[in-house]
Amino acid sequence: MILGFSFAASKESFNISPVSPENIEYLTIKSAIYDEAYFSEDIINVDDFDGNIPSEWTFNTRLHAYFKGNLHGGNVNFTENIVEYIRIKRKTAYDNKFKTIYEKKIESKEDFIVDIMHYYAPVGTVSFAYVPVISGGENDYIISTIESKFDSYFICEKDVSYPMILDTDFNKRRIQRTGTIEPLGRKTPIIFKGGLTNYYAGDIKCCFIENTDCNWQTETSWKYRNIIYDFLTNGNVKILKDYFGNVWMIGVTSDEISEESDHPLHVITKFSVAECGDAYSTNDLYYNGLLNTNIDG
Repeated sequence: MILGFSFAASKESFNISPVSPENIEYLTIKSAIYDEAYFSEDIINVDDFDGNIPSEWTFNTRLHAYFKGNLHGGNVNFTENIVEYIRIKRKTAYDNKFKTIYEKKIESKEDFIVDIMHYYAPVGTVSFAYVPVISGGENDYIISTIESKFDSYFICEKDVSYPMILDTDFNKRRIQRTGTIEPLGRKTPIIFKGGLTNYYAGDIKCCFIENTDCNWQTETSWKYRNIIYDFLTNGNVKILKDYFGNVWMIGVTSDEISEESDHPLHVITKFSVAECGDAYSTNDLYYNGLLNTNIDG
């Protein structure tokens, strides 16, 4: 048993209630042979303890190691029976709360392993949370924070991302719809805005050459460009982001992908795009096939 912070840690150690406010972060047991180790937040009266250790995990169980050829003491088998889903949530400087970007149903202990590539994070501080869902409610968040940093444009879909590094230019413009009326007897016109139209559109130029192990694959650039052209003309909504922190949900709007070149190995690709949704809205991301869940939509 553990009494207080450690066995007989103080004169109050034999009190029923724990006397130490510190958290127990690690345990060392040695100089003996141990059959098993069991830790729980349940308080057991010494007079009621019959020497039998509970075999079933509860919400208060913290560790139960049987020392059967290993040091495992976790509750994976227990949690896979009660955890319904695992959610991955994201929060950027532009969000006021965590938003779900991925959800996975738990059917076996292997399902707790989550391996995804998230291509839509902007430059800056980004926090991700691993969240188990039990009885329909979210449990404690396990949060990791990273610093996202890159120095080029990227154009992405759910499972692929292409950098735009060489000779890149995004000539963008903000689009709105306005009109003017020039009434008789008035020196200046009346300007009105038609509807809520307000979005970005523009023309992109880039020299697409694949980089492998810090070497530009110029001799096979034509093959790489064909892959990019299939990507640009597949009709799917995409994410475009730059190294300043801007992220746009866009579609390719040009009727053709054109090229200009001053050398057979230096080909500039040109195409047009227009904003078609909110890149920070999980609802827009989901309905355009860029997320697999819409929990927070």
